[in-house]
Amino acid sequence: MKSSFLRYMTLAVVLVGTLLGVAACSGPKVIPDKDLVNIFHDAIVANAYIDDNVKSSDSLYIYEPIFERYGYTMEDLQHTIMTFTERKSAMLSDLMYEVNRRLDAEAKEESRKMVVLDTLDNIAKRAYTRTMYIDTLIQVKRLKDTTKLRITIDDLVPGEYAVSFSYLIDTLDENRNSRVEAYVINRDSQEMLRHTMMLSRYREGNYSRKFKTDTTHRQLHINMFYHPRNEESKQPDITIRDFKVVRTLPTEQCIDSLYYHQLNLRMINHALMSSFVADTLKVEMPDTTDLITEPRNEEKDSLALRAN
Repeated sequence: MKSSFLRYMTLAVVLVGTLLGVAACSGPKVIPDKDLVNIFHDAIVANAYIDDNVKSSDSLYIYEPIFERYGYTMEDLQHTIMTFTERKSAMLSDLMYEVNRRLDAEAKEESRKMVVLDTLDNIAKRAYTRTMYIDTLIQVKRLKDTTKLRITIDDLVPGEYAVSFSYLIDTLDENRNSRVEAYVINRDSQEMLRHTMMLSRYREGNYSRKFKTDTTHRQLHINMFYHPRNEESKQPDITIRDFKVVRTLPTEQCIDSLYYHQLNLRMINHALMSSFVADTLKVEMPDTTDLITEPRNEEKDSLALRAN
């Protein structure tokens, strides 16, 4: 509290000095303490928004509407400050203490609001997060079955796709340098955002990777058992557990959909998102049964999006 009080006092001194340097007295009024607290409070808040590049003389125009709001002028403030020491009923430090108290209370309230907003963000993101692909167990012991380890997610939309699974390469596996690879294909059929990781052997390991997609991205490819081209693929023995691809839409879109679903209220400008239509808008949608290649245990995706 002491440090914030000194900070606000410093701001007040700078503000008062600036105003005293430009105002001239001609029949000014004495501003009552209550209005003076309000003026200092509003002026400090306004001062926080002044850009560093704004000249001090220009910034004075920011304060004039504050004086007018309470029915006073710069001259009135100058006269009040200059005659303040003659008044035995109040001290400038007392007024600034009240300003400090109000600013601290407002800062705490803003912090509380931010916590509430963060909570709403998390609720909205959970509500509009979808599991695009899930498989609890994949076992591959024959070379021809390695196709089960190659997954493709089609029709990507802007958002975040999280890929995760655990794996175990058994002692009967004859391969070396086994890896996992994942990448995105854009609408020009170019490979992007490629990520590879070496797989450990004879002990359980985990893979986790997130891909942020935009309107230029079309497919997500995951190959859980990849070998360099100069190496011959041999007898495999690998077990994959809890494979998932989870999609989370952008926070702004999640919040907007949540408000619309609960209150029938739109919060953002959809002209910026005209390339996409969510089925929460209750419009006729294309068939979504082909969202996933080789679907198994697929959960219904109630937020399937399509580019126009």
